[in-house]
Amino acid sequence: MNPLNKSINDLFHHMNTLNGLLSNLENQLNNFKKLYKDSISKTSFDISRIFSGYSLAIRDLTEWPKDGWTRYYPSGKFTSKDGEYFELIKVLLARESAWTVSQAYEAFERYLKDISATFLLENQQLAETKKVEEFKSAKKSNNLSRTDITFWRRYLDYHNKTNTKKLKLLRKICSDISKGETENNRVIDLTEWFVVVEEVRHSATHSNLTIKTSRIKNWSEAKRNILKEYFPGINLEQGYRLNITTKNARFCLKLFSEYSFQIYKFLSVSRGYDWNILKKEKGNSCTTMGSTLENRDRAHYY
Repeated sequence: MNPLNKSINDLFHHMNTLNGLLSNLENQLNNFKKLYKDSISKTSFDISRIFSGYSLAIRDLTEWPKDGWTRYYPSGKFTSKDGEYFELIKVLLARESAWTVSQAYEAFERYLKDISATFLLENQQLAETKKVEEFKSAKKSNNLSRTDITFWRRYLDYHNKTNTKKLKLLRKICSDISKGETENNRVIDLTEWFVVVEEVRHSATHSNLTIKTSRIKNWSEAKRNILKEYFPGINLEQGYRLNITTKNARFCLKLFSEYSFQIYKFLSVSRGYDWNILKKEKGNSCTTMGSTLENRDRAHYY
């Protein structure tokens, strides 16, 4: 039994959940748009009369009306009308796509910690003795046994806290990981791609979908090309405004999954574990519910 199986299976489950949620939202919104427009076309209804509006009503927390009735006041408004009403679908999907990318990043982050800790637990001789002793002397282990995975999770938090450091550790443990990052059938340098995705995630989470100019001004041309190709947007004075599509988000989910699988595969090979969880001997076609997935979901070799 491969002890790393749980790490990769948990990652796959999370990525498939994100893919399913995004795809369902896209399908339902597009179906709504089609049905609504079809319904309108069968009547004399003027589309310019479509209007939606919302206001966030709030309290003044230190107001105590004498009559005892709570007061609410409009803090602003949000409206859409005419064609804008349907254009909001694109806005919603762009925001959901950016959120999906950020969640995929978070899942990959947890995966790196989980598979690294599990691998060290099973192969403790590969951990540097000096670093283990330093960790223990810093009293971060709370007297945990080295046979407890929590020991190794805290060890990683102490010595390899960032994703960059965890990836560096894994490359040191297994050099084939580094080779796979630059030599793959996607023809993408995953080390460059990961730097870009970190900024995309940061902007989606903290900067209202805008990557500030100062954060990417020293980027190489390779990173800038990756950003434009896989995370489209527009250049504004304050930075790069993301406009990610569902297609972009799904590709990101796939690449995170493929990156994760390569790490799992090479670590497994290095220790003689069975890694063939994709069951390649049965062919490389993918089926679901008895139906073969469309060509767009097959691997694309450049």
